[in-house]
Amino acid sequence: MIKKLLIIVLTLFIFTGCVNLNDMSYDEIINEITKEDVKANNYRKGYSLYIPKGLAILDAGVNYLILSSDTVNYYLYLDFINYKEGKKIEYQKDDSYYFKEINNDGFLGYVNIKLWKNNQYLIEIMYNYAKIEVMVDKDLINNVLINSINILKSIRYNDDIIEKILKSDSLDNTEEIFDIFKDVTSSSSTLEHENDKEEANINMDIKDTDYIN
Repeated sequence: MIKKLLIIVLTLFIFTGCVNLNDMSYDEIINEITKEDVKANNYRKGYSLYIPKGLAILDAGVNYLILSSDTVNYYLYLDFINYKEGKKIEYQKDDSYYFKEINNDGFLGYVNIKLWKNNQYLIEIMYNYAKIEVMVDKDLINNVLINSINILKSIRYNDDIIEKILKSDSLDNTEEIFDIFKDVTSSSSTLEHENDKEEANINMDIKDTDYIN
């Protein structure tokens, strides 16, 4: 009971601004936020989810949402196929700025933060058969982590409706939708980076959107 009360107090502090988010580590944010239940406040075809205050729907499809604040866009993709099949996610840790696995009551996932060009950071969070990607400045990472994790863990799927969606083959092609870089001609919902030894710059490479096997 005491532990639960402490978690509730911490969450209230975070959202009321009583705690400086910059003073919290990524581990602290992930460990505490994943423990709290979040109720949905938005209902979509096939699923419901919580959209944090300050975020609005910029674009939406059958299995994706683009949420936007004044400064940040959140790209959310839901994997209905692997959810229905009950497949476990598979991923491999790479040389990132930050990486952490999530294992909360049987829900598996990860948080991956990569340093990108222009000193921005690409945040990839996979959890609950869904994924969020955000490109952000370093000073906003903590806030983005809180919003993203709350969104992902709040998702509740409607099996009957999802089955109808899959039978109708009406899923959106996210490769044509997701493009978080305006200067990239080919589009993808998942991006990876590698170091160019000759130019010492960070180059962009495209990776398949089927990130849950």
